[in-house]
Amino acid sequence: MSVERECIYCGQTKEATEFSHEHIWPDALGGDHLPDFWHTNDVCRSCNSMSGVFVDGAFIKSFPVTAERANDALSYLSPDQPTGALPLNYLGVVQNVRPPEGEVIDYWVCTGAKVLHIRMDGKEDMWNAYAGGDPRRSSKKSKAGRVIVSLTSAEPYWVCTSLRSVLQHFPKARRFVTNLKLPENATKFQELDPSDAQQADDLRIVREFEALPKRGERVDAQVAIALSADGRFLAKVALAVGYQLFGRDFIASDHAKELRKGFREADPKKRQQLKIHGSGYFPGVDLGPVGDQLRWPGGWQIAILRLPEKLALVTTAPTGRVMCIQITNDASLLDRLGSEYQDGVCWVIVPPARTAVGPIAYPEYLAHMIGAVHVPSLTALEALRGDPSMLPRSRL
Repeated sequence: MSVERECIYCGQTKEATEFSHEHIWPDALGGDHLPDFWHTNDVCRSCNSMSGVFVDGAFIKSFPVTAERANDALSYLSPDQPTGALPLNYLGVVQNVRPPEGEVIDYWVCTGAKVLHIRMDGKEDMWNAYAGGDPRRSSKKSKAGRVIVSLTSAEPYWVCTSLRSVLQHFPKARRFVTNLKLPENATKFQELDPSDAQQADDLRIVREFEALPKRGERVDAQVAIALSADGRFLAKVALAVGYQLFGRDFIASDHAKELRKGFREADPKKRQQLKIHGSGYFPGVDLGPVGDQLRWPGGWQIAILRLPEKLALVTTAPTGRVMCIQITNDASLLDRLGSEYQDGVCWVIVPPARTAVGPIAYPEYLAHMIGAVHVPSLTALEALRGDPSMLPRSRL
C-alpha cells in the first residue's frame, strides 16, 4: 500500500518515495551541523532540487554572501599545522584579459594565492549574479572548467593552505599551478604544458594577467548582484521553521501560503506584492557598534524571537548584518508556543569550525556576548577561535 504525504514547499501530495532530506538552513552555510529541528523529510525531491539551485543557491552564490563566508575564517585555522582550508573571496569576471572564445575568467583570491577560473560562458543572464556561474556545472568534471593558481606566498604553511582551499572550492575542475614545482606523482594539481594548445592559451592568459600591474593597470573585474535573492531564501526558511514549530496547522494558514508564494515566485516584482514582512540582507539592518558586539566572528546566528503579536526569524551574518522575516502573526498558533520561546531562542553556526551550538535562550546569548555571564557551549565555541596574528607570515 502506497503512502502519500504533502510537501511543505509546494503543497502537492506525493508518494513517500518522492521525498528527500532537506537542510532548512543550507549545508553550505553550516546547516549539516545543526540539530534535528533544522532538518526535515517533508520536502519532495523536485522542490529540494529547485531550492538548492535557484533559492539557496542564488543566496549562497551571491557576491556579498561569498564575502560573508570568508569573513573571519582565518580565526579558525590552526597556527601549528596547515590542516585547514579557507573559503575563497570572489572578485568578479575579469574584463581586461581576453578569455578563450565562449568562456569567461572568474577572479578569486585567498591568503596565499590568486586564482583564475576559466569556465564556459553562461548564456542566460540569470547566472550572472552567481559567483562562478551556473552551480550545476561545477558538479561535473566535463563542465567544471580549469583553475589556475598563482601562489603569492613562499611560506609552506600558506602554500599548503591555499592549495587545500582551491581543492575544496573546485573539486571537479582541472587545477594548475603556475609557480610551484610539483612532484612527478602529483594528482590534485598540474603544471601548465605549453605543448598543449589549450594550456598554451591558458599560459597566455596568465602572462596577460601578470602584465597588468607592470603596466600600472588594475584587474578590471565586474560582479552582478541580484538584490532579490535574499527574499526567496528567507521565505523558504520561515516556511519550514513555521512547519517545524506548528505542523500542518501552520501550513494551512494564510500567512504560510504567502510564504510559499514568496519561496516559489521567481519574479521579484510579483514577490513585492505579497504580504510578507521583514528586511532582507541587501537593505539590511546595520546595528553599528551593537552589531559588532553581538555578531559571532565567522558564524551565522539564527534567532526565533517572540515579538508583540508575531513570531520572527532574525539572522545575523558573520559581518553583523541582520536580516529578518515574520514567521506568523496567528494568535492561535502563538498561544501554542512553549515557554522557552517567550524570550527567544537562537543557534550559532560556524562553518569554518564545522560546528554549531544551540538552541540557547536568546537573553543568555546576549548576556554572554556583553560579558555579563558565561554560557558553557558558547565558551567552548570561542575556544575554537584563534588570533590570526599568530599565524605564519604570508611573506607578501
